[in-house]
Amino acid sequence: MGQIRLQGIRKSFGALEVLKGIDLDIAEGEFVVFVGPSGCGKSTTLRMLGGFEEPTSGRIILDGRDVTDVPPNRRNVNIVFQDYALFPHLSAARNIAFGLEMRAVPRDAIARRVRDLLALVHLEEFGDRQPGELSGGQRQRIAIARAMILRPKVVVLDEPTSALDMTVQVQIVDLLRSLQQKHELAFLFISHDLRVVRAMSHQIMVMRAGEVVEQGTTEQ
Repeated sequence: MGQIRLQGIRKSFGALEVLKGIDLDIAEGEFVVFVGPSGCGKSTTLRMLGGFEEPTSGRIILDGRDVTDVPPNRRNVNIVFQDYALFPHLSAARNIAFGLEMRAVPRDAIARRVRDLLALVHLEEFGDRQPGELSGGQRQRIAIARAMILRPKVVVLDEPTSALDMTVQVQIVDLLRSLQQKHELAFLFISHDLRVVRAMSHQIMVMRAGEVVEQGTTEQ
């Protein structure tokens, strides 16, 4: 049994069936890239894994636990969005710290963890800056650090490099690869860029019209 299992996941919005019975089994530490045309159900599938959408039917299993009806804050899953979703009124350090602050973790422990994560994403000198004072690549690094603060077992990345230029995309891809190898996380990544797919993935899931139509290793 994999760390992540989706069993017969269907999702309808009114009369529109968006997902038509998704079955996936993803092992711990895998980097899986989801590809397919816009509207095929990639983001809905991964938002469902994070708890931000509820399936119409089917089950979601994480580490052997049925989390189908478990809210997002009680799943060990974090999401990095394409538009960063940072709080504009908080500093980079406070954005990273937010999850621990909500759990009333002592301030000194939060400060240590934030320093470690700023170093991990190579932004040690930028903790006091507001998101508006950072470049797109720097904001994405802060969003990645924020996703890591609660030590998740699964990180979902919804096209995190699509708004960045090629040089910065390569830097973010290199960062994600090093994080995945160091922490043995399951990374689930949506991308339209086949260069990113080739550089990153252990497994590729090809989706079309609400179904997984092909899956396999990058080489396959």
